[in-house]
Amino acid sequence: MNELRINSFIKILKDDKSVHFSYNEHYYEIFESITDSGYIVNVYSSDEKDEGNDYIDKYLIDGGICTGSAIDAIYFML
Repeated sequence: MNELRINSFIKILKDDKSVHFSYNEHYYEIFESITDSGYIVNVYSSDEKDEGNDYIDKYLIDGGICTGSAIDAIYFML
């Protein structure tokens, strides 16, 4: 993934508090955690979403909490 694309994701995450993107046939969801300081990072095997426009949990393949900055959160799963 090139630096320009990564920087655009970082800006979106800082401005909108969440970002969604695909990379290497996986679907990434990163959002600011309300209860923990940092970001929640989830990786899915499918971009299928439910009626609430949320990714479907059965496609979750990895995830975790990144307690660093927006930059750290983007690089956390890449």
